Amino acid sequence: MAADEYEELDIPPQFQTFADRHHLEYRQTPPGIALYLGLAAIFVGALFSAAPKVADDRIIGYLLLGGGAVLLVASRVLHKRKQRREDALYREYLQWKKEQGG
Repeated sequence: MAADEYEELDIPPQFQTFADRHHLEYRQTPPGIALYLGLAAIFVGALFSAAPKVADDRIIGYLLLGGGAVLLVASRVLHKRKQRREDALYREYLQWKKEQGG
């Protein structure tokens, strides 16, 4: 969410996530970083493992493919955790709003 959306909703800072308070895009958060690094590692790993005839390059390619797969799994896990945390914060915000009478 952008800063304008929070101004419209008037959500107090304690109910905003770190990324939302600092106006970070998804690619600047840990799940986004892991996603982009994982995709890049898989791409480079595929190039190294398929193209060259040198065995050492092929080994490096396989390692990059494996590392990219691990990063993609980590990205998914981090995204799920982030989503659960945001949902919990939103539920707390709704409860707070109900207590405030609004």
